[in-house]
Amino acid sequence: MARRTRVAEEARESQLVSLPDIIRPQLATLVDRAPVGPNWSYEIKFDGYRMLCRIDNGAVTLFTRNGHDWTERMPVLVGALAALPVRQAWIDGEVVALNKADIPDFSALQNAFARRRTARLTFFAFDLMFLDGRDLRHVRLSDRQAALQQLLSGVDDAHIRLSNTFTEGVESLLDSACRMGLEGLIGKRVDRPYTEARSPDWIKVKCLQSQEFVVGGISRSAGAATGIRSLLLGVYERDGGFRFAGSVKATLRPIQMRELQARLKPVGEPPFFNPPKPERGRALIWMRPQVVVEVSFLEWTSSGEIRHGVLKALREDKEAGDVHEEKPVVTRAKSSRAGAGSSVRGPIITNASRIVDPSTGVTKADVARYFDAVADCLLPHIKDRPLMIVRAPDGIEG
Repeated sequence: MARRTRVAEEARESQLVSLPDIIRPQLATLVDRAPVGPNWSYEIKFDGYRMLCRIDNGAVTLFTRNGHDWTERMPVLVGALAALPVRQAWIDGEVVALNKADIPDFSALQNAFARRRTARLTFFAFDLMFLDGRDLRHVRLSDRQAALQQLLSGVDDAHIRLSNTFTEGVESLLDSACRMGLEGLIGKRVDRPYTEARSPDWIKVKCLQSQEFVVGGISRSAGAATGIRSLLLGVYERDGGFRFAGSVKATLRPIQMRELQARLKPVGEPPFFNPPKPERGRALIWMRPQVVVEVSFLEWTSSGEIRHGVLKALREDKEAGDVHEEKPVVTRAKSSRAGAGSSVRGPIITNASRIVDPSTGVTKADVARYFDAVADCLLPHIKDRPLMIVRAPDGIEG
């Protein structure tokens, strides 16, 4: 409450400024492990489209991370955002399609846009950069998040959600996210301002290696006039050179495959400075390097190519020239020893990674975080009532 009050008081006392026409998104740096400490908070890394929302007296504009206007593509979401109790604002978030398990499904998101059925998409808000004449970009993250939480506290619309933050039990949180099939975590320094660039103040930790690649060619069976056997992938070097980075089988849904084929433009010469060598029984067709795809893979080889790649999706929200090999920054974060306890808002949870429900993979830490999340709703109903604790040291089947 103190933070909310301070933000509100500063907004009243400071000189009002004009609403910016454009704000560039802050981007996260890939790291090898999640740093911990009092200045770090964590959120789920959503598998969706990054979206920045500009509100000006009821007029809503939705921008992708590259500044493209996607407002007309999401009319229902625009209506929900226009109803927020605010005159002017810039809100940072992610648009996702949730499956029946309430988990982001990127394939479903792409299908929603391809079929123009975006009414059920959800906007997860995680930052507030401007509010009613007050530029919050120089304000510390914790205060921006408090102001965002206050803004959304009375909103009862399933299209808009607040991204939950976590400050403890990061290792078990990442483990749970990976078991659920999520992308990973985003970590943020709570004491830092909003920076309109890639910054070490925001970091990302992924469950699997994955990143964007640019399609520089395709392969098909020799003699075939149509069809795509695999995509030839590339990344841009810092000096502007386009490097071959391996291939991946073209496994997309029919609607996405048709979109891919429509966007590919053949060229006469290989765009790579190190093109792959021809193989018997396979024809290589070079393409203008403009189509971006997302691929998960096992590892990078010593020759700079990926192994065991799996094509995940087309990425029309990413610019080809921004695609480079992502190299995780090595952090000094100390990893907990096996079996060590994790804390959830104070209490130490011993053997936090122990699985208590084999059918779902839920751990002791997951159970503790659940009760912590519902405590405000649960405690009033059990106050002054006799309770009995049933211990299950061997899990629910013990």
